[in-house]
Amino acid sequence: MEFKMPSLNFKNRILQVVGLIVLSLLVAQVLQWDQGLWVAVSVTAIIGPFSASLTIEKSRNRIIGTIAGLLIATVLEIFLRYNNQLVFLVGIILAYVLGFAVQQNYRYFIMVVTVAICLNFEYMNLPFTSFEPISFLIARFMAVLAGITLFLFIQKYVYGVRNARVELVESTQKIAASISKNLFQLSTLAGVDQAMALKAESESFEELLSASGYGLGGPCNELRAANRINRVQQRVISLLLDLSYAQQEPVEMQAKIKSTIQRRALKLNNALSKFTQITSLNYRT
Repeated sequence: MEFKMPSLNFKNRILQVVGLIVLSLLVAQVLQWDQGLWVAVSVTAIIGPFSASLTIEKSRNRIIGTIAGLLIATVLEIFLRYNNQLVFLVGIILAYVLGFAVQQNYRYFIMVVTVAICLNFEYMNLPFTSFEPISFLIARFMAVLAGITLFLFIQKYVYGVRNARVELVESTQKIAASISKNLFQLSTLAGVDQAMALKAESESFEELLSASGYGLGGPCNELRAANRINRVQQRVISLLLDLSYAQQEPVEMQAKIKSTIQRRALKLNNALSKFTQITSLNYRT
């Protein structure tokens, strides 16, 4: 098995992630705040992907999910204050919803987790004889907001967009190489299997592409080229599927369809070569 050394961009991102975690822990320590640990927890949670673009999108989803979760938790706290015998039932419902939320968007997962954490705190404060549950919700929101604000400030004004730009270029070059390989072998491949393999490989690229608008802060040549190559990738998958379906046609039709596919593949290959020139970025590897 071939072993590939991590790129310089990846190594730099590791150092940045470590720096962010250490800084968030220092902030939590200096503040001496009861809920200060949530600053570090929030930063650590959103930098899970080493991708600059994906972490910025994740921070956006986390704050939206947290706000929604705290609003729901506030309503539940008011309800359970007068119906505390239903805490266990609400807990069971939340456990079921959490299992569903794990498979959905990250913001829904955070929303349900926030409600569950707040409900657990409220359960420990039964019966509700003080303002403590509501003050906990406010403190948690402030800590999460502080952690995300710290991350976004460091990411934008200290680390900048270079990581996001280089990462997008590297990912674009990788998917372009895979597309080029498929175009070269298009006339001899089985179709469906290769199309599914290319689709699976491009899923992470499409996820990065959708988040790059946040990481790069706006349109740029690299992002435009990546979008074009992604459209080429979709057309290549379509051609591979057409080739597979052609096997079910009469022999004379197969030859005609195959010839059409080859011509389109040649045009796509020429377009791909043109687009990949735009993605070249001068940086050390």
